[in-house]
Amino acid sequence: MKVYRIARKKRIADLSGLGAKLAGGRWNPKDFPVLYTASNSSLAILEKLVHVDFDLLPDDLYLAEIEIEGKFSQKTIEIKKLPMNWNNYPNPDLLKKIGESWLLENKELVLKVPSAVNAKEYNYLINPAHIEFPKVKISSIFPFKINERLTK
Repeated sequence: MKVYRIARKKRIADLSGLGAKLAGGRWNPKDFPVLYTASNSSLAILEKLVHVDFDLLPDDLYLAEIEIEGKFSQKTIEIKKLPMNWNNYPNPDLLKKIGESWLLENKELVLKVPSAVNAKEYNYLINPAHIEFPKVKISSIFPFKINERLTK
């Protein structure tokens, strides 16, 4: 399976989940490393744009295509099992608890969650502490440049 993430050049090859560990995220509390990825490159870009003002986007963003090789364990969170406000900002604490529980149980490599930006698409959280993590490899990295015509 291929998944995607967007990050600054100095962090794009880091699959440790350090950023999420330091800052926390929608699906993880601070001190819990997790790698946030998206089902396609467009969703990865969209997820970045909702967190950063378009005019303030760094000019050193890169897009990584990540391959999860072979069969791997996965858990899916279905929208119907989430609270009505699951995709609000700030996000409900329940989501962090779901992610924390998943990480602590350490049963699956991947947690498939609906995107809060487009609930018809999915993000894939990857647990760097899982025994199957060696199956996670970067297959390619591309510079991400906003078309100059869009910024004028």
